[in-house]
Amino acid sequence: MIIANPTYLNADPDLKAILANQLALFCVSLPILNELPFVVSVIFIVMMAIRILLLFFGVRKMATWQLVLMLALVVALVMLQVGSFVGLQGGMALLLLLGALKSYEGHTRRDWQVSALVQIFLLTGAVLFNQSMLVGAWVLVCLTLIAASLAILNELDPKTALKQSLIGFALTLLPMILLFITMPRKESPLWGIPQNPSNQSTTGISESMKPGSIGNLVQSNEPAFTATFSDNYRPRPQDLYWRVMVMIDRDEMGEWHAARGMMDGAYPARGNRPTQDVRYQIVIEDTKGRIPALDYPSRRQETGILQELGNVLRVYSRQGVRGITLRANATDELTQKLDNAELRLYTRISDNNPQTKALAQALYQQAGGDTATFIQAAYQYFNKQKFVYTLKPPVLQSAAPTDEFLFQTKQGFCEHYADAFVTLMRSAGVPARVVTGYQGGEWNEQGGFWQIRSKDAHAWAEVWLPERNVWKRVDPTAAVSINRVDSGVDNALPAEEINELVSNLSAWSRFTSQSQIYWQRWVVNFDNAQQNSLFSLLGLGGASTFSSLLLLIIGSVPVLIPIIWWWRRSRKQDISPLSDGFMLLKRRLLGNAFPNLAALGATELQAELEQSERLTPDLARLLQDFIALNYASRQAPSQTVAQAWYRRARKLSRKHRLKTEWAA
Repeated sequence: MIIANPTYLNADPDLKAILANQLALFCVSLPILNELPFVVSVIFIVMMAIRILLLFFGVRKMATWQLVLMLALVVALVMLQVGSFVGLQGGMALLLLLGALKSYEGHTRRDWQVSALVQIFLLTGAVLFNQSMLVGAWVLVCLTLIAASLAILNELDPKTALKQSLIGFALTLLPMILLFITMPRKESPLWGIPQNPSNQSTTGISESMKPGSIGNLVQSNEPAFTATFSDNYRPRPQDLYWRVMVMIDRDEMGEWHAARGMMDGAYPARGNRPTQDVRYQIVIEDTKGRIPALDYPSRRQETGILQELGNVLRVYSRQGVRGITLRANATDELTQKLDNAELRLYTRISDNNPQTKALAQALYQQAGGDTATFIQAAYQYFNKQKFVYTLKPPVLQSAAPTDEFLFQTKQGFCEHYADAFVTLMRSAGVPARVVTGYQGGEWNEQGGFWQIRSKDAHAWAEVWLPERNVWKRVDPTAAVSINRVDSGVDNALPAEEINELVSNLSAWSRFTSQSQIYWQRWVVNFDNAQQNSLFSLLGLGGASTFSSLLLLIIGSVPVLIPIIWWWRRSRKQDISPLSDGFMLLKRRLLGNAFPNLAALGATELQAELEQSERLTPDLARLLQDFIALNYASRQAPSQTVAQAWYRRARKLSRKHRLKTEWAA
């Protein structure tokens, strides 16, 4: 489709070819505009609108000094809004604006051909920003539009250009799929490009927690992420604790805040207790690089994954919907030695809850100063004091909110119990912290994955055991409602509050959600492990050079069928059945050396065959039918009738072929 003739390239294209190119550029830009600073996106749209207006006023090319000035403004704009040309966002912002600027320079077919090539690079950027199924489908649409714009540039009418582009796309789809499956894969996809974390959005789990914050989030049934475990590992719902944030600071108003950017040396505890190494993959909308990780994340993770304080995982790259493979040690303990500064950090607590402090010191003394016994005593306190697990607890209005909750209302959601438990621990001088994330999930039997939703948001506590130098996971909500941990929030709330939860998603929403999972697993993250799994499923024993070549050869058969069908159909469409069949008949019956062969009519051919005693009844009927089809009716015969006569002519021409030519 690329035009190569230099003379032809230097000519001016029609206006419709330029407009087709601009339409393709605008469609290509749509997935990118949402990822760039607002000002950059607005400037691009304004540049496109002005260019279209200038084209309708007959302005094909701007003056050189105008182009230089616009180039300087574009470079300055990118530097002001993004701060750098390095990285995906800065590079794509510059390329997008330069693509728009190229249209102001466009004069010859060569210029607009270069513009089409720029659009292909922009599509690559769109995929690097976001690998969702919707963006993937849109990329295919844009490729078709780019091909059509090049065809229009090559003087095809728009309708024919679009039709031919669609046919070309349809014919190449199966070969692309086959090559995608068989080509050697890396251990991880090439999607990750470093981003500036300050430009990223947030997830449902906040960096702060106060009574009511998680309760509000739980009222949404929207999917948060999915998890697929390797090696046929099927965890219990009560073992699925997905940590996202670790809260270490509590202000005077009872709000907890997370630590960001801090590191520690914590790692999953093994000791004498056997733990299971778990490998799994999550598919998540990557926002601000927060990765929900199963307790407790292993030290061995993919490249580009960072570990922050509390053994939480982060990736500083923005990829839209993404899949990431993780490792975890299935344990409820995290080893860490705390220094004096860390001990002060995890025991810091305000004095505005005197009743809670008195209770904590009393329980601690009853435990004889043993931390493990004290934890058990505090846990049993929640179990025996008739606390209520509810989505609609009373609003805590006093200056001592924890005291009000523990001794008056006794009604709360998970964040109330996590806050109260950690406050009890710290009031007795025991290091403790709040962890927020998700707990449990919905098992999809058909797809073989866990679906974790916003309603699975949860908060729990971690308490440090000085005797063993480990953080111990404690979920005080389980002391009040064990069903929350074992069966999910739907089975833990009172009957009258079940309706407060958002009803299940529509069938279409479930379909799109599951489709996205399969798309992420088998397309975006189709790495070496997935390829091996697919080859094993096909009975090829895993991916290798031999199995890839074998699959390529076998798969070529169904892949080539539509291409051969199209080629044969195209040949038939190029054939004029009556005239081409009659010429074929003359050449085979009389030979190419017969004088004035091209001018010989049906009556003359019939007379010549009769004179040479070669006119058989079937040939005579064939020639009479030819005369009737050509001259007996005012209307041309249908394509079906003409094709039928052509097949008869081809058959009889082989049967009665000139002997000397046959011998030759």
